[in-house]
Amino acid sequence: MGYVADSDHEEARFVADEIDALGDSDGVKPGDVAVFYRTNAQSRSLEEVLIRSGIPYKVVGGTRFYERREVKDAIAYLRAIANPDDSVNIRRILNVPKRAIGDRTEGALAWFAERERISFGAAVDRYEEVGLPARASGAVREFAELMAGLRELAGAGSTPAEVLDAALDRSGYLAELRASDDPQDATRVENLAELHAVAAEFSASDPDGDLADFLERVALVADSDQLPVEDGGGGVVTLMTVHTAKGLEFPVVFVTGLEDGTFPHQRSLADPDQLGEERRLAYVALTRARHRLYITRAAVRTAFGVPNELPASRFIDDVPTDVLDWRREESSMQTLRGGWGGGYGSRGGYGGASRGGDDGDFSPAYGSGRRGESGGTGPRGGVTRSFGAPRTGASGSAGGGAGRAAADVPSLAVGERVTHDSYGMGTVVALEGSGSSAVAKIDFGSGGTKRLLLRYSPVTKL
Repeated sequence: MGYVADSDHEEARFVADEIDALGDSDGVKPGDVAVFYRTNAQSRSLEEVLIRSGIPYKVVGGTRFYERREVKDAIAYLRAIANPDDSVNIRRILNVPKRAIGDRTEGALAWFAERERISFGAAVDRYEEVGLPARASGAVREFAELMAGLRELAGAGSTPAEVLDAALDRSGYLAELRASDDPQDATRVENLAELHAVAAEFSASDPDGDLADFLERVALVADSDQLPVEDGGGGVVTLMTVHTAKGLEFPVVFVTGLEDGTFPHQRSLADPDQLGEERRLAYVALTRARHRLYITRAAVRTAFGVPNELPASRFIDDVPTDVLDWRREESSMQTLRGGWGGGYGSRGGYGGASRGGDDGDFSPAYGSGRRGESGGTGPRGGVTRSFGAPRTGASGSAGGGAGRAAADVPSLAVGERVTHDSYGMGTVVALEGSGSSAVAKIDFGSGGTKRLLLRYSPVTKL
């Protein structure tokens, strides 16, 4: 069974609805089901929808999204900003990232708070009365100024996404991760970008919601995530990356994110050897189902802070058409384009595409971009294009409490060559915004043209 969703959230909704429907129609239990994805960051939308649907699940070979260290750190910053007396979260971030505030300094602040019968946060604000050594006093002063500036930003009506970005930038947290050579830190940046997407989605759905409202929404999901599983003997849905799936089998399998740039991963598209390895991974994933296999893709997926429209995965062409039944083979946008430009091929190709034929032209109302390549048993309709970046506010020194330097957002110019950790070499074709809210439109050749929020994107100027 195949399904094309409009977005990654709608893809997750389809998976949850189908699991629920299979239970009613075929007696399928949650423990019979596995959901595969290419990267850990993709689990967030799946987890959130499963929680809201009351479907028990477990993450195998990884950590649940809201339990990941960097996500907990970021949320601790937001909670400490929203509540100056939140001692637990203030103590968590007091020396994260490292700012020369050791256990002895923290102990002195805690002792002062207890003696004065005030909160730990209030003790931080009254650091001058604690009697700290000069170096420690300076470090605590910088932290107090950082938090004061962030609270001023939040109090001025900034969106949760703006406050999050400011906290990660001014604290130096994001810059430290981006400067690291550890591949795990690159994954942590992706997870923080996903949290930014959560905040942006919240503001889109509730424009009047403030930071406290956002934290309440997150708590509903994050706290539910930690409740004991009551499955009634039916087991739990298994979530895992395709790397973890080798050697395992399940009665029902969902392979999600089948887009070029997601699976296969973007960094493999220009390397035949890596692309071959991705194809082997896809084969493993698609052969894990004993009885029923679903393949799904999202027409629009958010990556590095900006939604991007991606073409269908070339691996879909390797699936024989006579065994693949499309429940939905085109997104809403594809339907609109099809209405102006003609019919669709069996793979959901755009505008007048027929099996093995030309892709046709795109309506100028949507702009143009690099089409997905044709190959295998039929055309893969698609255009690599990006939509507008989520609203983000300045998160530099305005408002006081700059703390450490902001994340190292590269200063780019149109025409310059850059490299991206996932997309490879590219050329800057347009720029929007400035500073920490800068967005670059970059042509990555065979990888297509992307709009990237530079704060979260691993882009290096050549």
